[in-house]
Amino acid sequence: MTDTDYNLQAWHFPAPLSSVEECRWAREVAAHAHAGQRDKAGEPYFNHCQRVADAVVGEKAKSVAFLHDVVEQSAGWSENRLREVGFSAEVVTAIELLTLRPGDTKDMLVIRAASNPLSLVVKRADLNDNLAQLKSAGKSGDEYLRWLNLLAEASSVLPSASPKATSRSPEGGKKLSRPPQADVQGTRDFTAVDGPRMSGAARVVLTILWILFAGACATGVWILVS
Repeated sequence: MTDTDYNLQAWHFPAPLSSVEECRWAREVAAHAHAGQRDKAGEPYFNHCQRVADAVVGEKAKSVAFLHDVVEQSAGWSENRLREVGFSAEVVTAIELLTLRPGDTKDMLVIRAASNPLSLVVKRADLNDNLAQLKSAGKSGDEYLRWLNLLAEASSVLPSASPKATSRSPEGGKKLSRPPQADVQGTRDFTAVDGPRMSGAARVVLTILWILFAGACATGVWILVS
C-alpha cells in the first residue's frame, strides 16, 4: 500500500489544509488517480496535468489544474470524494465546472468554465496545452483555437476572472487578466451562422440560456421520478 493509498483511506472528512498543503495533496492525488493512463501521444497522462499546473498562478489554481481531469478520466472519483479527502469547496466547485456531464457538448463545457475565476484560467491553460501538443505532432489545432475564442467571448459576458487566479502566457510567463483572442486563418468564423450573422456574445448568451433550460428540465424530471 502506498502512502497515497493510506492517506485516501484515512481521510474520510475534510481536513483543514493551507493552500500550499492543498496544492501538494492535489498533485499527489492526481498522480495516483492518473497512474497508468496515457494521453493520445502515448505519454503519461499526469504530464499534461503538471504542465497545466505550471501554466497557472496561485496555489488554488494549481490545485484545480492538477485535479481538473480526475473526475472525468479516473474511475472511482467524484466531486464528493474530493471533498471527503480534504479539498476545499472553492477547488471542488471549479472542478465541477470543468467536468463534462452527460448530455454536455464541449462548447457548453467551455462556456461553463468561463463562469468561475479558477475554472476559467485552468481551462485556458488546458486548451493551450492540448493545442501545443497537437502542433508539436504536426496536427491541426483549429478546434482548440475555436474553443479558446469561445472561452474569451464567454468570459467577456460572464463574471470576469479574479486577478488572484491568472494564467501565464506562452511568452515568458506574463500574467493575463483575460484570454487573448485566437487568430484562426483559413477557418470559418465560429460566430457565423447560415443566414443572418450572429455575434459571438449573442451566441454565448443563447448557449448559456440553453444550459440553464436543460438544467431546469433535468431537475424537473428528477423530481417527477423521485
